[in-house]
Amino acid sequence: MKKVTIETVAQKVGVSAATVSYALSGKRKISQEVTDRILQAVEELDYRPSITARNLASNKTWTVGLYASPTQNIREDYFFNNILAGVLDVLHERKYQVHLYADYLNEKSRNHPDLNLTQPIDGALIMNPRINDVYIDHIRQRNIPYVVIGTPEERDDSFYVDADVTAGYYAIVNYLLRKGHRKIILMNGSVEYTQSEKRKTGYMMAYRDNALKYSEHWIVNVPMLEEEGYRVFLKTIKNVPDFTAVVTFNDTIAVGVLRALKESNLHVPSKVAVVSAGNTMITRIHSPAITSLDMGSYEIGAKAAELLVDVIEKRRIQPSHEIIQTHLVERESS
Repeated sequence: MKKVTIETVAQKVGVSAATVSYALSGKRKISQEVTDRILQAVEELDYRPSITARNLASNKTWTVGLYASPTQNIREDYFFNNILAGVLDVLHERKYQVHLYADYLNEKSRNHPDLNLTQPIDGALIMNPRINDVYIDHIRQRNIPYVVIGTPEERDDSFYVDADVTAGYYAIVNYLLRKGHRKIILMNGSVEYTQSEKRKTGYMMAYRDNALKYSEHWIVNVPMLEEEGYRVFLKTIKNVPDFTAVVTFNDTIAVGVLRALKESNLHVPSKVAVVSAGNTMITRIHSPAITSLDMGSYEIGAKAAELLVDVIEKRRIQPSHEIIQTHLVERESS
């Protein structure tokens, strides 16, 4: 069977090969009528453009690296899945592919084996940055365009997209204080991540603005795993008596907290209120349904991908950022 080329498509439609190329790539505006005829011919001829040729012609790989969480976190993190869906939808529309890197960082040596791979990429998305993030350092050293999903430690010279985490946690604590709660435990993320400090800031601001005192002992750091949330919170129940509310840094940890509360015969919400962050599917299907801060996870992923493509294609030059508003979704647990 004769190989179908771009020239074959052009001949069938009665246009030049360049016109077919422009219609398929979207680089130049081609009339809708001609574009529709080209797409129909592509389908009828089963034409499949050569990715290698496309890359050579544009001097690009049309591939984005997504530097994500450790695989043990990804297994339980529906918030990541929502962000990923936003990223994939936009990159598919812009004709980019994704090369996913899970976080296999060796904490002792600060070495990450995947950073030494030779897979070329046009840009990078870096999720949930650490303080002194090794991903960002690596990408910067190689002059690869990047966008951070989250807030990087150095904000002035970075592109990033994030939810307004501080405002969100300020709103959660205010909500609980208005309900009469005074001793509120914050199950926060690991201290190495920049988001953890932002949650703590929102928590403290709410107490201070209400002229109330809090204790550092009420703020507990925990890894992002349901089992860890359960285990750590069982200890916290003993260490922080008389608490009446718990705020968690994501929905997965909230499930572990609720399990510990049930085993401790602390009824939710009559004895203890629980509020999480993420507003993922977990919050709707759990019993009791969990009050949660909606952080626009899909929107974060989509906007980060849009911003990265703009940076790669030089439509954005000066570092900038976008902050997504949050809102609290009240359910049975509070």
